[in-house]
Amino acid sequence: MSPLFILPPLLSLVLIFGGSALVLRTVLDRRDTVARRVALVSSQAPAKQGVTDRPPPIDPYFFRVTHASLQGPELAEVLRLARRVGIPPQNAATAFMTFRVLLALFLAGAAYYALNVLWRAEKVPLAAILLLPVIGAALGWFLPVWFVRGRGKSRAKEIVSGLPEALELLVICVEAGLSLEDGLTRITQELRTTLAPLAEEFEIMTADLNVLADRDKAFQNLADRVGAPEVRSVVTSLSQTLRYGTPLAGALRVAANGLRNDTLMSLEERANRLPSMLTVPMMLFIMPTIFMVVAGPAALRLIDMFAQ
Repeated sequence: MSPLFILPPLLSLVLIFGGSALVLRTVLDRRDTVARRVALVSSQAPAKQGVTDRPPPIDPYFFRVTHASLQGPELAEVLRLARRVGIPPQNAATAFMTFRVLLALFLAGAAYYALNVLWRAEKVPLAAILLLPVIGAALGWFLPVWFVRGRGKSRAKEIVSGLPEALELLVICVEAGLSLEDGLTRITQELRTTLAPLAEEFEIMTADLNVLADRDKAFQNLADRVGAPEVRSVVTSLSQTLRYGTPLAGALRVAANGLRNDTLMSLEERANRLPSMLTVPMMLFIMPTIFMVVAGPAALRLIDMFAQ
């Protein structure tokens, strides 16, 4: 039997069994997350007599999507995409895994169909028919992850770019006598038109501060969702300020100035790298043009002289 007829069933079986195993693992992770939330609620309830051992409180941020190959920012991006298409948060992980499996099957089948048409015309070697469907399946499996990670990184950059202005607005609110939660609610209303991602993150953090018993966990959830070192630094500063009772307005002002200094240093670093980055394009595109302009007439005269 020709490998041309063995490959599609074999590839389909591998992808179906692999996707089913991953979906099953996602469902089991979801059950584990629900069990941890129940344990957290039980640990915060009043202690009953005769019960001494309790599981340690584990609080993933609300509606966390568990997936082994993704980190905090990517998980939050999967949740946002699922919310946009109307998928419930608890089913976002399963929907994401199903989409990856279906995309891998589609690209593998499309590659096999195209190569099968060319194979009948005897234009494609057998190795291409064996390898390209596998490559298409791999692309279909990893493209959603790359897309989610790219969106998470661009969102984190947008949040970091607008964070100093948001902190300065929060300083004004705190110095006016508002609490941290009230100040976040106030600046969230102002940032919805200009910095929608940052306003969304502040809104979620405000809800966490109002619900969770530990403020540090709310700050840590924000750092995990964004995944940027600048946000993690600000979160650490806020946590230490509220823990030790230092002035909140001063800490926010110092954090905003630090972020602006980091931005300036990053711009200076990029400007200093610019001459070295322009060397190769100059040698490839600008220098040959200059040589043609300068030496072109002399070369044409020499050609005419030797022609005569």
